[in-house]
Amino acid sequence: MRRVVIVSGLVMLISLLLASLISGLIIPPTLTYAQDTTTQPATCTAIYQRALVDFMANCFDKPVETVCGAAGQVQIEMVSGQIVESDTATGSGSAARLSGVAAIRALAGDGSAWSLASLTVPDMLDAHKSVTLLILGPAEVVFDTTSSATLGTAFTLNTPDPAPCGDLPHPGVLVQSPENSLTLLTVNGTDIAINGMALIWAREDSSILVSSLTRESILGQTGTVVFAGYMVRALGDAVSEVVPYDAAAVQHIPTEILPVMDVISLPGNATVLQANNIHTRPDPATYTNFLVNAGLPVTILGHNSASDWLLVRTYEGVVGWMPAFSLQVNVPVEMPVYDAIPAAPIRPFGSVQTYVKTKEEHNNLRAGPGEDFDIVATVPLWSDLALYGRSPDDEWLLVETLDGVRGWVSVWLISTSTPYTMSELPYPPDLGR
Repeated sequence: MRRVVIVSGLVMLISLLLASLISGLIIPPTLTYAQDTTTQPATCTAIYQRALVDFMANCFDKPVETVCGAAGQVQIEMVSGQIVESDTATGSGSAARLSGVAAIRALAGDGSAWSLASLTVPDMLDAHKSVTLLILGPAEVVFDTTSSATLGTAFTLNTPDPAPCGDLPHPGVLVQSPENSLTLLTVNGTDIAINGMALIWAREDSSILVSSLTRESILGQTGTVVFAGYMVRALGDAVSEVVPYDAAAVQHIPTEILPVMDVISLPGNATVLQANNIHTRPDPATYTNFLVNAGLPVTILGHNSASDWLLVRTYEGVVGWMPAFSLQVNVPVEMPVYDAIPAAPIRPFGSVQTYVKTKEEHNNLRAGPGEDFDIVATVPLWSDLALYGRSPDDEWLLVETLDGVRGWVSVWLISTSTPYTMSELPYPPDLGR
């Protein structure tokens, strides 16, 4: 089977314009929103949050080429026939080297937990980057050990009925490729090149649905381009029309635990009718120097309360506002209302995010995020500290010394030679976040 790796910008644009014209193929409107948490039942919310925290504790820091049972009931079947299983009761995960794994089964269980598994595969062009695949249970991945493809990239996917909560993402595989790189997969015999993030799930006839959440995916046999906000059904060489994806199937995608956290856009997209700048607020005076030319696609996140501005994300990943009159919109669902750019997703609390070093001769760790809290330890220059989270004002970091003393340290006491991304750090739950 032939792989299509590179698609020119002209072909991509033509394909987008054709897809935008398929008005008769739009999925019937639904009132669900991508990543909307306002309608999710409390029991489902608890299951979802528990799974994400377990993932952070069990799988976040695993090395590349590791299969990890993150949460719920996950069975990792080895080539030898051995089964490595996670413990649902204790929340402890399981892990194995990818080279020895034959199959991964994220089981439905008794409905009290959501099964999640993960694997990371080295990027084919840059050994310092890796592809992340999240198996959203209940789902089964059986690797093709006879394939000449990169280890872990050729497999059969089976996805039974969703469980335990209807508001969780549809069972399947969530793929996030490294930045500026394509990920090549063969799923149920179909070759796919993924640029960005995509959700793949299987039907009873072994066909697959590919929903492109950011950037685009390319079906290798036909060269079909599936842009962000759209999906396609494929079975071997047969590919359906490209239509906006089902919003309910991608609801509550767990981007908080991916290497790059992102807000999922609405199904469909918009075409820029006239060149316009991205604005930081729905106000003509807040323009930036980022210009989006006419004819280019943008994905839609929502609109302001007056409906005269749209919150968009460009192909390059820039999020901001554009006047509604400058866009031709093809979004088959009701848009959420924003009057400011929504906050980025926050990682769940529960595991070491990274390690940092102190930079002063004497560095106080305190019982809380502030100088009025008691000092619990004083550590010397260049001490290694495990970093867990941040305070709501971004002035303090929750850390732990190598001998197990946990406390809060001022960001001004951390060396810039050990960088971290403040916006990606979680808030500890006892701070009420």
